Amino acid sequence: MTIFYFTGTGNSLFVARKIADSTGATLISVPQVVAEQRTYTDDSIGFVFPQYAISIPVMVRRFILNNTFHADYIFAVDLYAIIRANPLRELAGIISLNYGAYLKTPNNFIQALSPPKNPTAVLTKAKIRLDEIINDISSRKNNSIKPRETVGNATRYFGEARFKTTNSCTRCGTCVKVCPASNIRIGESVTFGNKCENCFACVNLCPKHAIYSNKSSLKRRQYRNPFISIDEIAEANSKSGQAKG
Repeated sequence: MTIFYFTGTGNSLFVARKIADSTGATLISVPQVVAEQRTYTDDSIGFVFPQYAISIPVMVRRFILNNTFHADYIFAVDLYAIIRANPLRELAGIISLNYGAYLKTPNNFIQALSPPKNPTAVLTKAKIRLDEIINDISSRKNNSIKPRETVGNATRYFGEARFKTTNSCTRCGTCVKVCPASNIRIGESVTFGNKCENCFACVNLCPKHAIYSNKSSLKRRQYRNPFISIDEIAEANSKSGQAKG
């Protein structure tokens, strides 16, 4: 089994690892291989990703469209925080799915809402549902995911490259390391490019809470999955090699 995952603040890596621990799957971070074009073949192939508004991450969509996948069983796990908006249907429109599941995990979109005070409690509930999903995957359960032809536009809706820094910024480079899109540069100041995935890794993982999309976000709690370190997220999103979780 091979599982491809996309993570900004650790939730998808956390879930992908849990599945791999039970199934022996190989984990591959999408940012590590998104520039490649190849054929992936395995008995089972899975995708784990966060839901951004009503859609799958742009990078995940591009990766799937640019590559070929051969497997007897293809599954996907969509992580949502507030409202389940059926992005699995978008995914089913570009690749045939045998099984799809939704899993509620802590919110990291601090542009609009503060993350939970106790994310561990949310993840404890998520683990219960995740165990059910793992059992479904292990037994190769099938369910019906009706394809949706329309493409979500979360990145365009929320805006691209609109992040700024406060005077608290020390140019430590954490934002550069965790960005899955290689969209941030540091010189005399921090510069954000036009390839933003809206994962909010830079905003949530900045040690000084110095990056913001709007002033309200500076007053909200930052979020990182408590079971995943910043270094692990940086490794997953590094372009220097293939991270396998």
